[in-house]
Amino acid sequence: MPTYDFRCADCGHKFTVLVSISEKDKVTCPACSSKEVQQLITGCAVRTGGGACDLPAPGGGYAGGG
Repeated sequence: MPTYDFRCADCGHKFTVLVSISEKDKVTCPACSSKEVQQLITGCAVRTGGGACDLPAPGGGYAGGG
C-alpha cells in the first residue's frame, strides 16, 4: 500500500498516510479532523539496475557497484 503526503487546508498540518489509491480521497487531517486536505507532490526512488549507486560519476561513467 502506498504512502501519500498531505497538507490540511484548514490548519496547515503536514502528514503522511499509508492508504490505498481508492481510499485517498477519504483522508482527514489527524490534527483537526478536517476533510479539506491537499495531496502534496513528492519524489520517488527508481532503481534502474546496475550497482548500488546509479548516479553519474565525476568525469563520466557511472559510480557504484559493479
